[in-house]
Amino acid sequence: MNKDIVFFDVETLDSEFESDKFIEFAALRVRNGQIHESCRYLLQPDQGVTGKWHTDLQIEKLGNALPLPSDRQEIMNFLGDAVLVGHEISGCLSILERKLNVRFQQPLWDTLDLSKVFFPTMHHYQLSYLADKLSLPLKDETLHPSEEKAWLTWKLFEACWKKGLKFDLSFFDHAKGFMAEWVGKDFIEQLHKEIIISFPDRPIRTDLVLTPFTDEGLFATEKIATSIPESIDWVVDNFSPGGNLEQNLPSYESRPGQVKMARLIAIGLSSSQHVVVEAGTGTGKSFAYLIPSLWSAKKTGQKVVVATHTIPLQEQLQKKDIPILEAVLPFSFRTSVLKGKSNYCCLKKWQGCLVNREILGNQQKLAVLSILVWLRETLTGDIQELSKVPGLMELWPNISADNETCIPGRCSKAGVCFLLRAKKKAEESDVLIVNHSLLFSDLKTDYNVLPEYHQLVIDEAHQIYQTALQHLGSELSVENVTRIIDNIYRPTGINFYGTVKQRLQSLASRVPSVPWEIFTKRLEEIPETCASVLEQMKELFELLSMILGMERTFRFVAQHTVKPWWAGLNIQIENLVGRLKSLLTVLESLSSVLSGDDADEIEELKYTLNGHQRDLQSFVDTLILAINVNNPKHVTWLEQSSRLYLKTSPIEVSEILREKIFSRLDSVILTSATLSVSNSFEHFLQDIGLPKSTLTAQVDSPFDYERQMQFIVVKKGMNFQNTDGEKAIELAEFIAEVAGRMNGRTMVLFTAHSMLRQTYEYLSPLLAKDGIESLAQGIQGERSTLLEAFKRNPKSVLLGANSFWEGIDIPGDTLSCVILVKLPFWPPSLPLIEARSEYLKSQGRDPFHELLLPEAVIRFKQGFGRLIRSKGDRGVVILLDDRVIEKYYGRFFLGSLPIRTHIRGENALVFRKIEEYTRDLSEELL
Repeated sequence: MNKDIVFFDVETLDSEFESDKFIEFAALRVRNGQIHESCRYLLQPDQGVTGKWHTDLQIEKLGNALPLPSDRQEIMNFLGDAVLVGHEISGCLSILERKLNVRFQQPLWDTLDLSKVFFPTMHHYQLSYLADKLSLPLKDETLHPSEEKAWLTWKLFEACWKKGLKFDLSFFDHAKGFMAEWVGKDFIEQLHKEIIISFPDRPIRTDLVLTPFTDEGLFATEKIATSIPESIDWVVDNFSPGGNLEQNLPSYESRPGQVKMARLIAIGLSSSQHVVVEAGTGTGKSFAYLIPSLWSAKKTGQKVVVATHTIPLQEQLQKKDIPILEAVLPFSFRTSVLKGKSNYCCLKKWQGCLVNREILGNQQKLAVLSILVWLRETLTGDIQELSKVPGLMELWPNISADNETCIPGRCSKAGVCFLLRAKKKAEESDVLIVNHSLLFSDLKTDYNVLPEYHQLVIDEAHQIYQTALQHLGSELSVENVTRIIDNIYRPTGINFYGTVKQRLQSLASRVPSVPWEIFTKRLEEIPETCASVLEQMKELFELLSMILGMERTFRFVAQHTVKPWWAGLNIQIENLVGRLKSLLTVLESLSSVLSGDDADEIEELKYTLNGHQRDLQSFVDTLILAINVNNPKHVTWLEQSSRLYLKTSPIEVSEILREKIFSRLDSVILTSATLSVSNSFEHFLQDIGLPKSTLTAQVDSPFDYERQMQFIVVKKGMNFQNTDGEKAIELAEFIAEVAGRMNGRTMVLFTAHSMLRQTYEYLSPLLAKDGIESLAQGIQGERSTLLEAFKRNPKSVLLGANSFWEGIDIPGDTLSCVILVKLPFWPPSLPLIEARSEYLKSQGRDPFHELLLPEAVIRFKQGFGRLIRSKGDRGVVILLDDRVIEKYYGRFFLGSLPIRTHIRGENALVFRKIEEYTRDLSEELL
């Protein structure tokens, strides 16, 4: 590039560019790939030094700093007519423009935006993170330390430029239509010109440009064939002292619990038994079930399916554990991951997106640029590879493989289809990794989603009951009904009705055997029928909103049938069911007109119509269930979250699980760190439909909890008689005291979002005084965003609710304190909990001891387990709910923990114990 480029950075007193206060400006002027000159200015803030300190500068140096206006001309001369490049440039520029009283006219490029386009799988785009992941060159020693960020910005810019120079010319042809409003447009255009000049012979591709992929690339190269050991002893010997794992993995240590678990699973798989194993944190359960599963699959030739609840565990198995086992096991094997259709990019829809760009917003257009790069690199087409850049999640439904018109075998892109690749790998794999959701999708469709299998491993099995309830139930909202109806007909945009009308003349000429005049007449009934469905649906939800009022949930019960609104609700539901059935009749009549022909075009139409009919029928089924309030095994309720839902669910799934999973499969292995209550599996086995005679085992964690942590129960930690506002103030003051002593590094687990939000309001200013950052779920962001922010800045306190009680893995001293606000009992008034409780009562059983208490103990164990994740972890768990020592049922909680001692006392004692603990830990580390 012939132009001079200035790479610059502004360091501020504030963590965000929210004020005019800043202290240092550093810049490098680069010409022809070399530093032509550099500058740095120490700038006087408008006010004294206050707040957090975010630079390496010494405070006393500020006394010699000059106000910015005196340096104005020098800075203006330095910037000149160069291209300006920074990382997160908008904040820096707004400050400079205000201070210099100028509006920059030259090109302004932001390496944050460029890196999101050119490196779309990074997931995080902090400059230091990118420097590490991209191995950017270290700063020139002749430069001042304050110029390091400007240097890294330059090197990141070069990395984007060098990668772009390798692109085919079709990239630029496609990108051209998506850059009109983007400030980085000129960068792409300059790159394009450079390629044309430097690489005149580069061919122009007109087809889809994808990573080369062949059938041979489905799996890694196979090892020389070896016989598979017959004996279970071989499985166990892998884990034993001096065994295969210890010989080949330098950091591996044989663990008795892992040996025990692997033996039990191998027995279960080889003798067609179901097995339940509770494996404490640090057991190494992934290897303990993967090696027996791989051995069994290779020995019998029968696939083993492994189902996890969370994506992070799927990623760990695929990207960490499996590659290790490929290197150390003596035989070759094939594994794959299969996800739901919506996770994969549909290349046919993608091509349509490139053509129909006018329907996309500006952020979605920038997401298109990232995907253009990603599709040239990915082998899977899986959205989980992509960074969630702005606009991506809004764009993704337009290009995902969750496509009711898709007939994979007849698609023009079938040869390069990501979903078909994944399914082919799944068919040919020895061990297939899925998630719980896909497992239940397979059950709901009579086993039409997954390839045939007879052995199943369910990890994170404590979630299986809730997942079953979720997937075997159903829900309606204005939004999901509207989405389905819009797919059938809407006045603007792509829809079934409009697409078919456009194709009618072509279809009639290509398939003359169909009576198209009858088809067309029935097709014209769709717009009015769809409009009537939407009208009636909105009326129904207006009534449902009135019934719900200001509550968050409302359960329908038999006593409501005498309420004045019940008759009106029945009429509204009957009317909507009638209109949905009218639309179903129209679609069925269209299918019947087409029934006599099997041309490809006709099969595609019938496939689409069948998909729409299934969706509409599910709505009808949900509505019919909703007004049946006399079924003791079923519950219907309203729930207000981001939108209003009408939900239905079975309350008892043990019979379904027994029939659909345990009776059908040869062997099912269920494992988790939290399955037992006071050393008993009775609750778990009963919930999921397994007999008490099932093979079970508890495997203790190898961690020394008595040495690695302290468990403190605070007496009078929560005054349940106080108002929520009073509780929030007391809680905020307590957390601030603890966090100050722990220097942040604290996670607080709540059972209610409302208490979390109220506590945050009081807590945030208290922590700010000590320079501690506050991170709250639903305020600064959601789970993944907050976890990354917490890991980047351990001097912070993270407040989380339900989803934070499990699946959080932060080893090391980043997390050193976990505060549990309350024992995690589900509110007994939740519709599903209330209905399940009533059902148990009707059978003469005790809902508290059979439902509320066991569920709370298991969640409590999950929250407690967030602290100690490795042998090197140290820290404190604090429980503010003294019911655990005051109530008789507290022994169930305490007896389920891996620690046998605890400290109990009021606040003063707690603070003293924390100080002693942190002092002892510091001395230990010294």
